[in-house]
Amino acid sequence: MLRLNRSLLAVIALLPITATAGSSLKKSKPASYDLREGDIVFQSNPGPQGDAVRAATGSIYTHCGLVFSQNGKLMVMEAIQPVQITSLAQFISRSLPDSFHAKRLKKPVDRAALAKGQAWAAKQVGLPYDVHFRWDDSKLYCSEFVWKAYENAGVELCEKRAFRSYKLNSPAVQKIIDQRYGGIDKLPLDELAVSPGDLANSPLLVEAPRVTSKKN
Repeated sequence: MLRLNRSLLAVIALLPITATAGSSLKKSKPASYDLREGDIVFQSNPGPQGDAVRAATGSIYTHCGLVFSQNGKLMVMEAIQPVQITSLAQFISRSLPDSFHAKRLKKPVDRAALAKGQAWAAKQVGLPYDVHFRWDDSKLYCSEFVWKAYENAGVELCEKRAFRSYKLNSPAVQKIIDQRYGGIDKLPLDELAVSPGDLANSPLLVEAPRVTSKKN
């Protein structure tokens, strides 16, 4: 299994985006990509959760999903509430300006491995979002979902890292910790996690090719 030495998220990078999942946010002009199955799409979301994610991880990315084909159309599988299939257009519409990006493996896995990862991902549709970020399969958060899908395809995108390794002293982060755990003293500091930002930083990934518009 492929491994890399990049780290993951602090507690908050894993927060759900249910408050924004059903509605479009500020209009942005996202980069246009030549996407294919297996690509990972990243975005930044507004609001207190997004602020906490960015503070905890130092990354602009607060959410991610996995591109796959359904009836000949590219869609996104993502762990929000619940794990679900979303149109690519809807996913993009949630992105803050200039925050939508897509990446893919430098060395693609073969079709059989990709199919195995996709099959695992499809079985998770309908599971609840994991607001406590436990590393099990009963509930899932966004970057955990993408990480485990690729693990099932034989690729470990990045190493897991304990909550304590992240920037937990920001007021935005501490507010969410208080809301979800009842205080920093109740936070499982040794719980392992992954974040969208650390997936995006994986040396196994490169930016997907962009589509450039032709000028007359």
